[in-house]
Amino acid sequence: MLFNLSNQLSNVNKGMIIMSFRTRIFGIFTAILVVFAYLPVSSADSKTKHVFELFTSQGCYSCPPAESLLTQIVKEDEEVLALEFHVDYWDTLVYGSAGQWKDPFSSPEYSQRQRNYNRMRLAGRTGVYTPQMVVNGSFVFVGSKSLQAQNLIDKESEFRLQASAEVSEHGQLTIKVDGDHSASADVWLVTFDRHHVTEIPSGENMGKTLTNSNVVRDFRSIGQWQGEPLVIESELEPLSDNQGCAIIIQKYNAFQKRITGPILGAAKCESA
Repeated sequence: MLFNLSNQLSNVNKGMIIMSFRTRIFGIFTAILVVFAYLPVSSADSKTKHVFELFTSQGCYSCPPAESLLTQIVKEDEEVLALEFHVDYWDTLVYGSAGQWKDPFSSPEYSQRQRNYNRMRLAGRTGVYTPQMVVNGSFVFVGSKSLQAQNLIDKESEFRLQASAEVSEHGQLTIKVDGDHSASADVWLVTFDRHHVTEIPSGENMGKTLTNSNVVRDFRSIGQWQGEPLVIESELEPLSDNQGCAIIIQKYNAFQKRITGPILGAAKCESA
């Protein structure tokens, strides 16, 4: 656009263009360039096609196979954001002489997130149970069902929003969201530990060594999508080599403090 306009102006008698007009035009285009410099591009990162949330517990006897499946997804499917949310309602269970085991990664917030999903009456096997896998905030199944997981991974993404999350070497997080979805949604920042190996001395899994991947440690709202191109810049706390982060855009009712819709987009954090 600038090139075409300069060509047109070059064909106009310079004597007919007063200085104030040129100054005004220059100011307008400078403003336009500044605006576009801070808007997300329409081709924002769309590498993440699906979000898999496994609700699990180290105190659950049926959960290790599902955790192994999630670890496999993490290793083999780069287009999937796979996360473990450890619930806390297993922490007080006493399993006979084996006693009880309090999951060190459990949180009542993650148990509540699972209950909120149950209120939505998702497609699939609903209820509050472990292991439970929720895909894109819209479908649920028993978390150890590998064939069902693969079928969902192979499906085309239905995300309406494109997103990216870049972390600079100085810890500056830049999030960009764009798309054609007009409904408002929350932008969530999730921080997770990539890998943990835990020996379980008591409870249902007594004597086992459990491997967990992408264990969620923090999950908080960092902004809102309001149907317009969005840029969020924030300082990110230093992450260790065993940590990662990602963003999830999901319809959420802040007044009722619960999920009200599917996930609209997601992105893993990448180095700028």
